[in-house]
Amino acid sequence: MARNVIYLERDNTFEFYGSPASLYAFHNEEELGIGIKSLNNVFTRCRKENKPLQYETKTGFKICKGEIRLKEIEGKSKNYLGLKKQQLLND
Repeated sequence: MARNVIYLERDNTFEFYGSPASLYAFHNEEELGIGIKSLNNVFTRCRKENKPLQYETKTGFKICKGEIRLKEIEGKSKNYLGLKKQQLLND
């Protein structure tokens, strides 16, 4: 089981996001030096060309896409982590 992750690197600092949309909720196009549609196009092109899913911006950021691999828990559904999170929010 795996979940997508976008990570942003700059000056040895890393930030992790669940999607490009969440990345752009915290950073804007001017700051990153690339728009969300263009970034998605970069990732699509990299995948087709079998290249690493990464982009280095002119503003000094490195944006990469990857996966977080999760251990399946016996007897738990694939949505276990999401359900657990929702349970914590409801408590």
